[in-house]
Amino acid sequence: MLFLASRVLEQEPNSEGRLRLLEKLQERDFMPLIRSTRLSCFQQALSKSGRVEEMERLISALNNSDGLNPYAQGELFCFEDHVFFLLFGEFASQPSGMRAGIVYETRTTEPLRKLDSFCQTINLCLADAGEESGESGETKEDDTQKLTVWRQNGSFIHQGFMRFAARQDSDSLSTIVCRENDVERVRAAELLDDDYTRLFLRRAKESYAEGLPVNPSADQMTTPSEFTANKLLEVGLLRREVLVSCRKSGHILFSLPSADALAVMTISHAWCSVCSAAIADEKIEEAFAPTRLTSALLEDGAWLVNRLHSILRGFGVPESEIVVEPPAGDGEARIMARVCDEVFLIVMRDGDLTPAFARRAITAKTETEARHLVIVATGTIHNEGRMSLLNFAKRLERGGNDFELIITDGASALAVELQRAFDRVSQKVLAEQLCELDASLGLNVARFINARFQMLQDSGGTHQRNQLLGVEEHASPTKLLG
Repeated sequence: MLFLASRVLEQEPNSEGRLRLLEKLQERDFMPLIRSTRLSCFQQALSKSGRVEEMERLISALNNSDGLNPYAQGELFCFEDHVFFLLFGEFASQPSGMRAGIVYETRTTEPLRKLDSFCQTINLCLADAGEESGESGETKEDDTQKLTVWRQNGSFIHQGFMRFAARQDSDSLSTIVCRENDVERVRAAELLDDDYTRLFLRRAKESYAEGLPVNPSADQMTTPSEFTANKLLEVGLLRREVLVSCRKSGHILFSLPSADALAVMTISHAWCSVCSAAIADEKIEEAFAPTRLTSALLEDGAWLVNRLHSILRGFGVPESEIVVEPPAGDGEARIMARVCDEVFLIVMRDGDLTPAFARRAITAKTETEARHLVIVATGTIHNEGRMSLLNFAKRLERGGNDFELIITDGASALAVELQRAFDRVSQKVLAEQLCELDASLGLNVARFINARFQMLQDSGGTHQRNQLLGVEEHASPTKLLG
């Protein structure tokens, strides 16, 4: 999946200024893909006469005189794990100015820092180009002030997302972020994705509260397999205890953390206050006990929130684009995530999808104005609740609204559906924002960028497989432009 981020600058160079800007960027190792492709074409057309830049200026002037689209509408700059783009003027979806952006993937490190660095480079190149053009001091001073106003495009700021985030207490959000990123909780939430594991832990929690701990030697209908039990012990959802019970009354005398603790009790010559028997003569058995982590994750569907948060981070969604609503105590949870400037509202419940739950989800969607509503329920999906959501989606579609409804059963199905939805959004947003460059490059830019990243991923996988197999690789004589 590809991500996109952009910034807007309140300055728009003229036709000649655009060419000078691209030249200055090329001098700073930002190879303009569209311009270099055109120059290569001019070079072949002129039989390598060396007058390609003169021809470029001539074609640019002809475009302007005929009132056609500007010669330089934008540009692409390709790097190993990201692509920068630059859009000029009215073709950048704003009244004036330029839009600089980055298209990146999950493995790209610090993409926003790279984008900020690219914007600063454009500032320097604009200043250099202005000095060479001999602009007046007053104009230059005004432009210098404008160079500091790189900002996010206002048309991409989702007010519903901002309102949802503003309603959350900042201290609570900080606590939630630290909690959801805790490695122990992430590993535990993955195991709780299994229905039987959650059922067993709930029963174990209730039994332990009633003084009836789960015995590992009991029948397999009430205890997990040895493999599952070891996993639960490893992630801290269960702990082993040694129970000492009175043989006469059956009540528990001691709950000890280990056999060593039992040895200490035995050596101390302690005895039962009911039957006066020595501790060593009483009933001793090993049992499973749920931990505090189990109680915390099973309460209010916290494990589901933690699981979804880790899924979103695994997809590459930045932490700043995820807002988790603190639990309200009704067993439901809500998360909003912004992916490529498209907002997803995810409403979850560790239980059934009931008509009442569906109505609350519809209300939350109306308040946040999210284009994508994702419903997650781990229990039974009631037909009445499902039909209520589907009818709501149909009403929005008939009203001309761009809306998507996704209903999933459990976190495993959610991961698959979210991956598909994010891919669709990524491709749509990429096509909408970069379609202005299709005519300049001579092909669909969004498909070109998607194909490029896919080819690089495939070649990276092949390289890793060859290393594992010991296959010798040879350098290719072909060098990709840009």
